Amino acid sequence: MSRLWTLGRHQWFVLLVGLAAGGLSFYWWWDSRTEVYTDNAYVVGNITPISSYVTGQVVALFVDDNMIVQPGDPIAQINPVEFQIAVDQALADYQQAGHAADAADVTTHYTTDDRKSMLVAAQATRAEAEQAVQAATVAVQTHGRLHEKEVEVLGALKAQMPGLVARQRNALFYYERFKSLAKSGDVPGQEFDNRETAYSEAIAKVESLQSDIKGAERQVLASELQLQEARVRLEQSRKALANTDATVGRAEAEQMQLTVAADTALGLRNQQALAEAKLRQAKLDLSNTLIRAPRAGVISRRTIQVGKTVEAHSPFLSIVPLDFDNVWIIANMREKQMPNVRVGQAVKITVDAISKQTFDGWVESVAGGSGSVFSLFPPDNATGNFVRVVQRLPVRIRFGLKENFENRIRPGMSTRITIDTAHYVRNSPHEW
Repeated sequence: MSRLWTLGRHQWFVLLVGLAAGGLSFYWWWDSRTEVYTDNAYVVGNITPISSYVTGQVVALFVDDNMIVQPGDPIAQINPVEFQIAVDQALADYQQAGHAADAADVTTHYTTDDRKSMLVAAQATRAEAEQAVQAATVAVQTHGRLHEKEVEVLGALKAQMPGLVARQRNALFYYERFKSLAKSGDVPGQEFDNRETAYSEAIAKVESLQSDIKGAERQVLASELQLQEARVRLEQSRKALANTDATVGRAEAEQMQLTVAADTALGLRNQQALAEAKLRQAKLDLSNTLIRAPRAGVISRRTIQVGKTVEAHSPFLSIVPLDFDNVWIIANMREKQMPNVRVGQAVKITVDAISKQTFDGWVESVAGGSGSVFSLFPPDNATGNFVRVVQRLPVRIRFGLKENFENRIRPGMSTRITIDTAHYVRNSPHEW
């Protein structure tokens, strides 16, 4: 120990330099074990291209390059005149379709009532005609039986006539015989009177039977006429029933008009719905003539001017977001730097454009593959001579700030990042 105090100034300097070099070497060794650094890191963001939903001429422009806009701020106004005309035409078509549909509904309602009433009336008439046919059939049967009985009665009366006529002749024979015998006094006058009375009674019976026969003939004729009339009425009722069947058939066929009317009304309602959809589309197109910013950010790469016609769905400017929900860093790490890198580890960030400021961040995720596999022509190491090339994995890093530092951190900027693999600031179920 006493010898250290006897060292010269030069020897002390050499000793201090050696100690410093050793300390730096230890720090570098320890730092290389816990920290990973790269300057191949750039700010990336969700850049939003802005286009118009409709084609038209720009009549007003409200933004310029590098302006900061907020959600809903107007960007440009397309000439709305022709779109307003389209709205008016669509409105007129919609109203006309509505009136036509209403009229069709009324027609359907009255047609339904009318056709149903016709069918009910026709069915009632047919029921009456059926009853009339049944009544006429019964009448024919009744008059037929009556006529048969009348004919039977007439036949029975006529069958009695020969016997009565024979009795009349027999009574006449005895009357004339006893008359001559009475004149000669061979028989008493009382016997003659009896024969005369018998003869008169025979004549009376024949005349009475003849009268009954004539009456029966009149009854037969009358019943025959009634039977013919009943048959005529039956035929007429059958024809009437046939006519009512035809009427019912027509009424049933006209029920199809209800379906036609309902289908017509439905078609007109569909046309009204189509006209309403066209009206909504026309109103939407009119509202889309005023183009608004969908998000906050910086206007960039504006290509439109007042008076220029923009095409639908053709981008004419971009909005570059500045909020840290849409801005992050992609650090392309070498493979050999990745063994200890995990999601949630703390990161120190330096932006070249803000070199005096250091920002905190954290590892959010690691890409699914190296950058080369997503290139236009990915390498195929199975062909040609093999050359081993160290690959880089894109690592997404989020800023720890809630708001963009003075809105100065913007996509495309170069950064330098240092990942502290020994320090975690976020918890994650995934290591990568």
